[in-house]
Amino acid sequence: HRSESDIEEARGVAMANLRDPEEDEARVLNPKWLVLVGVCTHLGCVPLSNAGDFGGWFCPCHGSHYDGSGRIRKGPAPYNMEVPEYKFLEEQKLLVG
Repeated sequence: HRSESDIEEARGVAMANLRDPEEDEARVLNPKWLVLVGVCTHLGCVPLSNAGDFGGWFCPCHGSHYDGSGRIRKGPAPYNMEVPEYKFLEEQKLLVG
C-alpha cells in the first residue's frame, strides 16, 4: 500500500534519471497498490524493503538500489523489478498470475 506522498514521489522522477525508464503509472493498475516480484534483477537476491538511497528497496548482495516504484536507480541491476500479471477481483482483493 502506498501513501499519497509515495505516489507523488514516484511520479515526480524524471525519466532521464532512470536506467530502465518506465513511468510509475505504467507499473500500477491502482496507484495505491504496487505489486512486484521481490527479486533483484541483477542475480536474483531478495532486496530489503524501505531501504536504500531512494526509499524503496536495497539489495545487500551487490548494492542495487530501487525507488518506491521498484525502478532501478543505482548499482549493478540492469532492469526494474518485475511487475507480474495481476488484476483486482475486488477493491481489496487481487489475483496474481
